[in-house]
Amino acid sequence: MSALAREYIAYARQLSSNGCYGKAVDLYLMAFEKNPHLKPFFEPEFRSNIMKLNEVLASASKIEEMFSNFGRAIEMFPENVYLMNEIGKYLYKFGYYNEAWNQFKCALDIDAGYVCAEKNLNSMKNLLVDRWHFRMLNDKVRNHGYRDAIREMVEPRKSTVFDLGTGTGLLAMYAAECKPTAITACDGSEVMTTLTDCVLEENRLAMSIIVVNKMSTSMTPLDLGGKVSLLVTELFDAGLFGEQVLESLSHAWQNLLATSAKVVPHSAEFFVLGAHSDLLNAKYQLHSNPKSFLNLPESNVYIASSYETYDCDDVHQYSDIKYMTTAAKVVKVDFTDTNDINEKLDCDEPYSIELKALETGNINLLIGWFNLYLTTDITITTDPRIENRANAWQQAVFFDFLPRNIVENETFSVDFFMKLGKIAQHINQDSQIMRISPETLRFLNDTDYMKMIRNCIGMAYVYLSQMTEISDVKILDLSPFPVFGLFMLKRGIHSLTCYAKTEKDKKFLETVVLANPDVPLSKLTIITGKNWQTEVIGDEKYHAIFCNIFELCGDIDVQYKEIAGGLQNTNLIQGGMFMPSNVSLIAQIVSSNWLNINNRVNDDNVGYKIAAHINKYQVSQNFNLDLTNLEYTPMTDPIVLGSCINLASDVVNVVIKNDGHANAILCWYKIELMDSLEEVSTKRPYSFIDGTAFLVDPIIPMVKGNIANILCCVDDDGAFKLMMDLETT
Repeated sequence: MSALAREYIAYARQLSSNGCYGKAVDLYLMAFEKNPHLKPFFEPEFRSNIMKLNEVLASASKIEEMFSNFGRAIEMFPENVYLMNEIGKYLYKFGYYNEAWNQFKCALDIDAGYVCAEKNLNSMKNLLVDRWHFRMLNDKVRNHGYRDAIREMVEPRKSTVFDLGTGTGLLAMYAAECKPTAITACDGSEVMTTLTDCVLEENRLAMSIIVVNKMSTSMTPLDLGGKVSLLVTELFDAGLFGEQVLESLSHAWQNLLATSAKVVPHSAEFFVLGAHSDLLNAKYQLHSNPKSFLNLPESNVYIASSYETYDCDDVHQYSDIKYMTTAAKVVKVDFTDTNDINEKLDCDEPYSIELKALETGNINLLIGWFNLYLTTDITITTDPRIENRANAWQQAVFFDFLPRNIVENETFSVDFFMKLGKIAQHINQDSQIMRISPETLRFLNDTDYMKMIRNCIGMAYVYLSQMTEISDVKILDLSPFPVFGLFMLKRGIHSLTCYAKTEKDKKFLETVVLANPDVPLSKLTIITGKNWQTEVIGDEKYHAIFCNIFELCGDIDVQYKEIAGGLQNTNLIQGGMFMPSNVSLIAQIVSSNWLNINNRVNDDNVGYKIAAHINKYQVSQNFNLDLTNLEYTPMTDPIVLGSCINLASDVVNVVIKNDGHANAILCWYKIELMDSLEEVSTKRPYSFIDGTAFLVDPIIPMVKGNIANILCCVDDDGAFKLMMDLETT
C-alpha cells in the first residue's frame, strides 16, 4: 500500500510540473488515503498544488468547484492553518465576510503566532468598520454636545426622530431618553446596522428604535412611517461636507422631512487659516534641500493626490505648527433651509476669502475646520487652536497651497469651490506643479537618510573602484528614488538600473536627469510599476545593489524583501555591495491613551453598553504612526529584536521601568547602509517610514522592576507580529 501511495505522489508531481493541478490534487488525496503517514511529509507540495489550482479556478469564476477543493483539502488536514487562511482569503475576496472571519479566527485559535492570518483578519475588520468610529465614540465633547442638543429639540410623545447615518445607534439612543413618538435610524452598512441591533438589544431599546439598512437617499416616507419632525446626523468629515451630507439632506428635505421639521445640527460653518509646519508639509511638498541637490531649486513638486481635495490630520500634534493668519469663513450652510443646501450643491462660483497675516513669515499649508451649531446655544468645533474642541474629527489639510512669504498685517485672497460635494482649493493652472508618489516624496524629504546616502558616496566609490574600473561599475538602485545611483553616475559608473513606482515618478526622474548634464540619460534604465518581477532584470550582474524593503506605513514589504534576497544571491557580483547592509527591528512597550481612544471604545465615554460589540472589530496593529508626535509613557526601554533580513521567532525579556498599564508595543527600525557606518533610526522627524504599534488586548498591568516578555512571531515569508505577556515566577 505504501509503494502504491508513493507511485501516486510521483505521478502527481509529473502532472503538477505540466500544469495539470486538478489531477495532481486528486492523486495526492488518493495517496494520503492509502497511506496517512505520508501526509506530514507531502503536505507542503499538496498545498502548493491546491493553491495553484484554485488560482486557476478563481480566475475562471468557478467558485463552487474552488471551495469544493478546499473542502476536500481541509477534510484531509482539519487543523491546517495555512489552508484555513487560504480559504479565508477567497471567502473575503468574494464577499463572504462572516465565513472568512471564522476561517481566520480558527487558524489563530490553533496558532496564535500565525502572522498572515492575523493580518488578513485585521484587513477585514478595517474594511467592515471604519477606524474613525472608535475615536468618535470616545469623544466626550461631541457626545455631550449632541446629547444636550437632542434633549433640547425632542418633544416627548410628539416628535418623530430620524437618525441619518446612525453608526452604532448612539444618537438614536440619546433621542430615546426623551421618549419621542417614534425613532428610525438608518445606515448603509449591513455590518453597522447588525451591530446597532445588538447594541439596542443589550441596552433594552430594541423595541424603541427601528433600524433600516439603507442609504438615506434610497429611503421613502414608508421606511419611516411617514415624514418625521426631527433629523439628527453626524455625517461629517474633516472637511465638513466630504461624507455627502449636503446630498443626503437635500434628499431628506424633499422626501423624508415634514415642512416644519428641525435638524441637529441646524447649521455649520467651515473656516480656513494659513499655517506653517515643515513637519506636516513634508508629507505633501518636496522641500528645498532635496530640490537643491537634485538641481530643481525653483520647481513645485507635490504629492500625487488622485481625486482627494484635502488630507486629514491632527494638526495640533505637530510640534512646529504655527498659525500664521487670522481665520476666515469659507462657507456657512443652513441645514434647515433646502434652498440654501441646493444652492451650495449647485454653486459653480468660487468662495473667495481674505486671510490676514498675524506676523511676518512663511505659509506652507492651509488648515480647515468647522463649527457645528447643534442648537442656538450649543456649538462644537474642531478648531485646532482650542483646547476643548471635538476630537472626533481631524482637521482638513489643503496640501496644494503654494507656499508664500507674508508680512505682518498683509492680506491675500484664496479661492475655494465645491467639487463633487467636497470643498476644494482653487489651484492656479499656471503654477506648473509636478506630481510624484507619496513614497518618492517622503523618501526625498527624509533629511537624515538623504544625508547618510550622500555621505557614503565617497566610501562606496573607493570600495567599488578597488573591485574594477569605475567606468565598468553597474548599479541597481531600487529605492523609491535612486539618489545613491544618480550620485554614482556623476562619479562615472557604467550604468544605473532603477525603479519608478508610477509614470509620474518616471517623468520626475527623467526631469531630474535632464537638469543634471553630468548624468547621461543613456546610462539609465528605469523599471516602472509597483508589480514588476525579477524577470525584467534577468541574469544581469551588478557591483552594487540598493534595495528598499519597507512600506510607507511602517511594515516590511515581504514581496520586496524576497526580491531583495534573490537579487543579493543571484545578481550581485561576488564581493559587491548590498545596501542597506543591515536593518534592525526595534520594539518598546508603552502606555498610550491616544492609542486607546483610537482603537477601543470605553462605555464611560458614551453612557451606553457599546464597547463589547464594536470592540470585536478592533485590530491588533496600527500603521502610519508618527512616533515622534505620539503621546505615550514608556513602560520599558527600546530593545533590538533582531535583523529583519533573517528575523526569527523569539521571546525577549525586558525590564519594566515604570508602573502603569501597557496597551501597545511600538515598533520601528534602525538602518545601517554600509558596514561600520552609523545607523539611522526611523523613529525621528521627517522619516520616510512611519512607525507601527502592536496593540495589547487586554491591557496588561505593569510593575516597575518586573520582567515582561515580547514575543516576536515570524512567518516563513518574513512577515512578523509582536505580542506581550509577563514573566511568571
